Amino acid sequence: MTPKDMLTNPAFCPMPWTGLMYNFDGKIKNCIRSVDTMPIGNIQHDSIENIVLGDENRLRQKTIINKSPVDSCHTCKDLENNKKSFSMISDRIFYIREFKDLDTATYRDGNFELKTIDVRWSNLCNQACVYCGPQFSSRWAGELGIKLPVPTEVQRRKFQEYIFDNAKNLKHVYLAGGEPLLMKENLDLLELLDPKVNLRINTNLSKIDTKIFDRVCKFQNVHWTVSVETIEEEYEYIRYGGSWADFLKNLTTIQNLNHKVSFNMLYFLLNYNSVFGCVDYLKELGFHNNSFIIGALINPDYLNVRHLPNSVLHLLTEQLMYRINQKPGFLLEESYRNLLFYISQPIVKNLKKSFDQLLLLDTRRQLDSSKIFTELYQLKENYHGKTI
Repeated sequence: MTPKDMLTNPAFCPMPWTGLMYNFDGKIKNCIRSVDTMPIGNIQHDSIENIVLGDENRLRQKTIINKSPVDSCHTCKDLENNKKSFSMISDRIFYIREFKDLDTATYRDGNFELKTIDVRWSNLCNQACVYCGPQFSSRWAGELGIKLPVPTEVQRRKFQEYIFDNAKNLKHVYLAGGEPLLMKENLDLLELLDPKVNLRINTNLSKIDTKIFDRVCKFQNVHWTVSVETIEEEYEYIRYGGSWADFLKNLTTIQNLNHKVSFNMLYFLLNYNSVFGCVDYLKELGFHNNSFIIGALINPDYLNVRHLPNSVLHLLTEQLMYRINQKPGFLLEESYRNLLFYISQPIVKNLKKSFDQLLLLDTRRQLDSSKIFTELYQLKENYHGKTI
């Protein structure tokens, strides 16, 4: 594939030739945006070498070479089709830019050269966020008494050897989880990487007194993506197991590093109003408007913000319009516009179910959400017994 072929091919993406995303259940995809139900393989059933060079991945390569869209890649396509600004780019565009200097001979039929990874070694996590679950949190799994199927020790070891053997060739590494700063495999990986590699870390930032964090500090190109949705006692309820004081202390530490920091913020029933205060608080700490990516939570459904009464959604619409009219620009303004569109979409409302599910969560964790989210529970009093 020549440079002209790539430039004139709207379906071109380097990932089927260069990247893999691994989930701790053994599933292999080209990247995190690929549809979960359409992986290219699973190390429980085949070796990683056979997966990246196998029929499914080669089919995707051929589809791209023929300038046709890959079925599992509609997420990037949808983002590009609905794009209104250059603040937010698709992963496809991101990786095209990331590998702009890569030899075009890489993109030939049947070839695979590992250049980027997103490896979730396990679901190890010290928090059990209300919207999460056992798949991404060992604390959630322990709370529910769930044991998830995973590859055998031999299968995991062979996969790890493949990654470590290719570590020196990696140009971009994304660490997520679970909580990546707690996974011992990441320390071994970081010790093998070129210090100039582009390193992205998606973290709850709960614990930085680790050898992994110390090692990260030796890298030149680090982008922290920090998960946070609100502040203080709301933070500690939503991010169950987390400490707001510890979070702030750790945030100050990474803010003083010469690293890029972004915030990954989910918008849902419990922070429908307080997320704005969280943004303002972080901006007062000195973070730029391009540091904020706010996305509406879709699952679990009972936490969907659109279950709120239309009167409340109307007030949120006014809040979002006010903030958009301030012209903050960058990712923050795009996030506000996306939320404005989202809350305008119809849904079959059932706020009663939301409160029922919160009661189950409170009972299991011996908490009382009604004392924390007082404005939300005022709605329960106003609409007691109704499905709205």
